[in-house]
Amino acid sequence: MTNEHPNTNLHVGRIARKDVVSVSRDTTIDKVAQTMADENVGDVLVTENGDLVGIITDRDLVIHLLTDEHGTNILHGDESGIDRTAEDIMTKDPHTIDSHARVPRLLHHMNQVNARRIPVVQNEDVVGIITFDDLVVHLAGESEHVAAQLESLADVVHAESP
Repeated sequence: MTNEHPNTNLHVGRIARKDVVSVSRDTTIDKVAQTMADENVGDVLVTENGDLVGIITDRDLVIHLLTDEHGTNILHGDESGIDRTAEDIMTKDPHTIDSHARVPRLLHHMNQVNARRIPVVQNEDVVGIITFDDLVVHLAGESEHVAAQLESLADVVHAESP
């Protein structure tokens, strides 16, 4: 038996979402947004010939299209934004994590690259995506399970104590 908590030994690939949504570089922004809405996701991966080339998050859509942060604000110009494509706003070459990485490595990686969504790869192929929200929900569930076990053990200790 190890001293490690079971959560720290868990492979990222086991908790990653397998149902990854992707679009091509030339997908128009309105279609990207509609895809996110239809699939009820906050991100899409951008692929070319099966290779990951970018990621777009719902935050990227807002920042690129509704602020002056990147010079692509559709509210302050004559352009409607209809001609913009995934390639125009995607984060190119997104950070990834190997499916065999452990949860502490994932948390460190997310912190280092300041990302809440990380594509999960195995042999350079995308096999899923892990979001910070999914990780929090998973860890909360695990913590609840551990708390229940500790409570049960506490009952045993109290029953056997003088």
